[in-house]
Amino acid sequence: MTGANKRSVRGPLATWHPILKTGMPRRQALAMLARIRTAHYRRCHDPDAQTMTLSAVDNALPIQAVIGDIRAALIGHDTLLLEAPPGAGKTTVVPLALLDEPWLAGRRIVILQPRRLAARTAAARMAELLGEAPGETVGYRIRLDSRVSARTRIEVITEGILLRMLREDPALESVGLLIFDEFHERSVDADLGLALALHGRATFEAANAARIIVMSATLGDASLEHYLDAPRIRCEGRQYPVTLRYGAALRPRESVVDSMVAALETVCRDHPQSSVLAFLPGRGEIHRVAAGLSLPAGTQVHPLYGDLDMSAQRRAIAPCPAGIRKVVLATNVAETSLTIDGVDVVVDAGLERQARFDPGSGMSRLHTQAISQASAVQRAGRAGRLRPGFCYRLWSESRQAQLSRERSAGIEVADLAPLVLQLFAFGIYSADELDWLTPPPAGAFAQAVDLLAALGAIAGEPGKRRMTPYGNAMAGLAVHPRLAHLLLAGRDIAAARHASLIAAALSEGLPRQGESADLRGWLDLLDGDASSPGRLKPWVARTREVAAQLRRQLPDGEVSLPALPARPDDAQVTGYLLACAYPDRIARRRHSGAYQLSNGRSARFESASPLQREKWLAVAEVSGMSGGRSDTIRAAAPLDVQLFSSQLAPLLREQTRVGWDRQSGLFVAERQRRIGALLLASETLSEVTADQRVDGLLALIAEADLDNLPWTSEAENYRARAALMASLVTDWPAFDRQALCDTVSDWLALYLAPVKKLSDLKKIDLIGALKARLSFAQQQQLDRWLPERCEVPSGSRVKIDYSQQPPVLPVKLQEMFGARETPTLAEGRLALVVHLLSPAGRPLQVTQDLVSFWNDGYDAVRKEMRGRYPKHPWPDDPLQAVATAHTKKRASGTSG
Repeated sequence: MTGANKRSVRGPLATWHPILKTGMPRRQALAMLARIRTAHYRRCHDPDAQTMTLSAVDNALPIQAVIGDIRAALIGHDTLLLEAPPGAGKTTVVPLALLDEPWLAGRRIVILQPRRLAARTAAARMAELLGEAPGETVGYRIRLDSRVSARTRIEVITEGILLRMLREDPALESVGLLIFDEFHERSVDADLGLALALHGRATFEAANAARIIVMSATLGDASLEHYLDAPRIRCEGRQYPVTLRYGAALRPRESVVDSMVAALETVCRDHPQSSVLAFLPGRGEIHRVAAGLSLPAGTQVHPLYGDLDMSAQRRAIAPCPAGIRKVVLATNVAETSLTIDGVDVVVDAGLERQARFDPGSGMSRLHTQAISQASAVQRAGRAGRLRPGFCYRLWSESRQAQLSRERSAGIEVADLAPLVLQLFAFGIYSADELDWLTPPPAGAFAQAVDLLAALGAIAGEPGKRRMTPYGNAMAGLAVHPRLAHLLLAGRDIAAARHASLIAAALSEGLPRQGESADLRGWLDLLDGDASSPGRLKPWVARTREVAAQLRRQLPDGEVSLPALPARPDDAQVTGYLLACAYPDRIARRRHSGAYQLSNGRSARFESASPLQREKWLAVAEVSGMSGGRSDTIRAAAPLDVQLFSSQLAPLLREQTRVGWDRQSGLFVAERQRRIGALLLASETLSEVTADQRVDGLLALIAEADLDNLPWTSEAENYRARAALMASLVTDWPAFDRQALCDTVSDWLALYLAPVKKLSDLKKIDLIGALKARLSFAQQQQLDRWLPERCEVPSGSRVKIDYSQQPPVLPVKLQEMFGARETPTLAEGRLALVVHLLSPAGRPLQVTQDLVSFWNDGYDAVRKEMRGRYPKHPWPDDPLQAVATAHTKKRASGTSG
């Protein structure tokens, strides 16, 4: 260092620079300042040097006010919650300030970021504060890029890399501090990484275990605090004021694209010096808005979303040239971690797109939904990072109050196959073995286990499944388990390069702007057999690099499935590999032009495709919007049906189908070869046993929920009587329809032997079958307690309606003369509801208290009815009258 540079750490700079306010030892702080001054000197004398501006750290950062509290908390606690608003400096200042803490003992600080761009940016900022390049004291590791060395003490990584670190070293012995940044995003990997880190710390009980900081601008309610049993430190921050402006809700038939275009054109006119950040739900809307905008000269439009090329992402956040402003159209990738230079105006559509996994179909569906209040706060905060700003919300202020407070945890809605594979790799075979902030849903977890078993990653009986050597090899590949299986299958047939290109293309995401769904065309592009348009060159380069990385990850040892298949022909390889990875998405064309998938769903192409000529497809990507009528095939390849008799034979299931054909009404029996819901071939069986015939009928009856049985009013009334009895006594079989359906084989099988065709079902003695469920003593008790009929004062035996609760006795009013008590059932435990009827059988009164009716209601009924029915008795005193079912002419002893 020159003498001039040595002197540069003295004087005013050495007293006011914010690094001196972090609380780090003065000698370390002065050395850091010297390195900063050196970097500044080089930048000033070398105009071509590409270094980041230090303006963001030339002012005191709000996080410095709580650095002392953070140090003190980490001395007494091994876990800490840190809540600080956007721009407070938590990501860059906290790790540097803690680098020489005694409890760190020279070990590394590892910081998790949810996105690659944020990880690189944070590492670069910290490195520049130290006057270094990334890879020295501060480094990063993300997919396809790594800048670390033996000197690296602070390492910024993406969340997936943490899982590989934990697998290699569950105790994290080389890590002294693990920081989960932007934890409010609640990704699956972040939740899993935190649960595994806590599990490892508790399991190994290291004397100096890694401390954990969980931090974000918004950490929600006290649930996280309770889960971690950790103190929470809040930094008030220095957020410039942001003026909020609300709009009206979208009008019917008005798209978010039209609304955003109109809003941006107005905002750019009203704020001529400002750069603007606009939030939209997805890249489709981003490209449509960009195409529809008409903005003043000197305005650049930049897209920003997760799978955008990294160089394009960097251009979106880089400073604008002099005299130029920009409009950044972003998804929620821009909510946190990034400061976009020059932005002081935000326009927010208030929507986000989230993939929700459906365990029933094994597919994820995109849901466009309103953002949470926490996300709205994060988005608005982007406008106040550098100066006072404005946030325009395209919804009403009343709607803001109705938004949910926090976004759903990713673990609640995601495909859990990667999570379950990692758990099994850690020797954790049940979700209950970990302490979760949000437990994974049981249905999605079970579906993931079944998928991994189908792929050969785990084996054993349900509940006792364990990882196989093949599964361990899959877990070592940094892709979804389906693609890991595809890679290993490709290696086993000497097609590793081809498989790696498929896996890379699918994991990176195929370009979507009106491109083909035929995966073969994309593979030709990646393989160099086709020239790539200029706009696709970044995607091609990145995908080739991912493919090369995946090939390097492939294990050298033997990890094949037990039955190693013969190699398909070259023309068959793509379809074969996709069918291996997605056996539930093998598709066959229907007459309508749509395709039926082996998982039972239907899908079609969004636009005309050469693949529509193919009868069989292996589908890699299929998507559907929530509420959409059909799914859309996004990526597929032809599948040679001959493979089902050779390499893909293990996917087939042979079963004997014995059942009844609804159209003919006759019994059929056949042996079928199926792949999921798709029938490949069948042959009729000539010999069918009586038991098979009955089993087929029982299945048909259960499928119809018993509706195809002869439920006469008498049968239904008997069932209702028996069901009511089950609620009154113990040790009585259930007679509700669901219970009968669940046990149909127990009580109906003996009555099905005479059935030769479906129409014979109407001849079944259903009441006899129901009675047979009861012992003789139970039948007698049922008749005593809940008789079919009730004798009334006239001597008539009136049928009781048990279909209503309580049961109803419909009886003509004249037949109840003299009745001083309401009839009861079950030895007086249950009063009947008496429907007193007119001579024409129409209800006059409904009561469970006959005496009250005679005293209080009868006179009014008598006055109204005796003129209408003069031939029937209407005595002044019904309690003294003789009950009768007849008219006055036929009855004796009645009074009019």
